[in-house]
Amino acid sequence: MSLQRVLILTILFFFIFTCEMKQSAAFPWGCSNYSGVCRPICLPAELTFGPFGCEKGFVCCVAHIL
Repeated sequence: MSLQRVLILTILFFFIFTCEMKQSAAFPWGCSNYSGVCRPICLPAELTFGPFGCEKGFVCCVAHIL
């Protein structure tokens, strides 16, 4: 019974790890590519450019797009 629990936990961690890898591989570029800054909320003069390369809960704020 213990072997089954270890096997199930191993498979669960494998799926969680591969899910995280797919999310990071979906956007190979980052906020710094657009000269942006990661913030929880953008300033009024900045454009919200999405969560590219930022941690969870932060968005990429860009002052201007060249």
